[in-house]
Amino acid sequence: MRPPSSQWLASTLDSSNSSWSEIESAARTAAVRADQKNRTQALEGWLLVAKWSRLLGSDQVEVTNRWVSAINTAQLGHRNMAQLSHPPSATLSETISPETTVALMSSPEFSRSFFDLLTPYDYLPKVLLTLDQIYQTDPENFREYEQLALAIALVFDVPPPPQWPHGQVTEKLLDRALPRAKEAFVFWVKSDRERKTLHRLNFLEAAELKFVVSAAAPLAELRWVQDRVGFDFEALPRTYDAVTYRTDRVEAGAYIWPGSSYALPTILREGGICIDQGYFASESGKARGVPTLLFRGVGLDGRHAWFGYLDGQKQWQFDVGRYAEQQYVSGVAFDPQTWGDVNDHELAFLAERFRVLPRYDQSRARQWLAEEFLRLRQFGDAAKSARRAVNHEPRNVAAWAVLQLAEEAGEVTVVKREATGREAARALQQYPDLHARFMRGVISLMRERGQTSAADHEERQLAKFYAADRSDLAIAQAAEILNRSLAGDDPATQLRVFESALRQFGVKAGMTAFDRLVSPFFRQALLDGRKRDALTILRITRRLIRIEAGSQFANELSELDRLAVAP
Repeated sequence: MRPPSSQWLASTLDSSNSSWSEIESAARTAAVRADQKNRTQALEGWLLVAKWSRLLGSDQVEVTNRWVSAINTAQLGHRNMAQLSHPPSATLSETISPETTVALMSSPEFSRSFFDLLTPYDYLPKVLLTLDQIYQTDPENFREYEQLALAIALVFDVPPPPQWPHGQVTEKLLDRALPRAKEAFVFWVKSDRERKTLHRLNFLEAAELKFVVSAAAPLAELRWVQDRVGFDFEALPRTYDAVTYRTDRVEAGAYIWPGSSYALPTILREGGICIDQGYFASESGKARGVPTLLFRGVGLDGRHAWFGYLDGQKQWQFDVGRYAEQQYVSGVAFDPQTWGDVNDHELAFLAERFRVLPRYDQSRARQWLAEEFLRLRQFGDAAKSARRAVNHEPRNVAAWAVLQLAEEAGEVTVVKREATGREAARALQQYPDLHARFMRGVISLMRERGQTSAADHEERQLAKFYAADRSDLAIAQAAEILNRSLAGDDPATQLRVFESALRQFGVKAGMTAFDRLVSPFFRQALLDGRKRDALTILRITRRLIRIEAGSQFANELSELDRLAVAP
């Protein structure tokens, strides 16, 4: 009925009488009993022991194979990952010292953040090795800055991709390398202690700190910012416009950095285009301990870049340098933990900070318990615990996912599963990407039970629902309709579906329509040897969408013209 103490953990882990699987089983049993007495703190404590035991008892080769599969499925792989070494056939517990193991498992705050943030795309052998190296080097600072250590471990587990932080500068000028983890930890702790950071780093969560430690600029350039570029929270947005905008580069179509150095002082001196302004501002913010994101977005006639940051009141400001008149409805930014894109809802969740509230603690504990029941194939209990989790906090997306898995595995009727999907979509309707995701699941279930016409209608309605305010989501839904046509219809029907989708959802979507509908369909037609259809796609696009002469949209469309007539 009480959470496990650090003394109990140290004693149990020091004993050779119990295996990791036995500790996991006993802790899970204790968690179930704590839940029966509604002791949430004890429930969470024992579940954390069970989760750590299962993780640390896992074989490194099996963990790596699952990681590779997840990376391939999500298409997050890149050539820089070839630097990773192959792990031995040993448990994950063998990558860290017993002292580090006790330190990690004894901190509820660290453990909550660890399991909240952990994704299938985190390379666990390197994550744990990094945590162990930092702890062994400086246990005292690790305990004070454990969230910083976790952020570094999750970001530094794999090398960044070649196109990070953006693709408009060559690898020769920006080598896309992170410093050594221990060196980064020492740098950020020293910066914080010397009050060179605007935020106190030991007061931020790892979910925020990962947007600090993921600096692309070398540490020497970050020190230059700390010493030479003075600003406070109020003045930070002005670092974007401090870089003079080079209209001559835009007019010449010189979107790649033309200079011989991409150092921050050089960018400030030479000026640049929007991507360089966003890079300078976001890296300057990181240098001062401010979590920042560099956004890339598409508007009516071209692409743009801006940045966002966590202000002094710990509120996220996402629109610094954004042009409202260009309808950049949704920018994308790298998630430095996975090197994929940050989801829309994750940005909203960061801003809302609801995961620090007690009701989320209740929800998370029941979600974790549901996951344990799911592993035991107790699908009814899993569904009940997941239902309690979403009742505590409807924004717990993972709990909705567990509930759906439990219903599917428990052979709940498709109609009931469809109702659960609609319920999740309603609960998350203020987060458009989540609402669309769950509704796509509903539509899939409708097709599964033979309601094809109704599913087609629901799909079109979903696209129309987002056409006005979220053209990116509307276009994404239209792309699904087009892709289904490409998979099963004749060429003439494909062209009709494309024209209909572009007329309904692409007229005001600009570059989003180009990227998701026009360019992919055009290139597929060329790949299939259908040059006449490819030219028809371009004619339809020009007829339906108003394209400003000299814009990026016009230039990229002209490039497709050249491809269409090439031998």
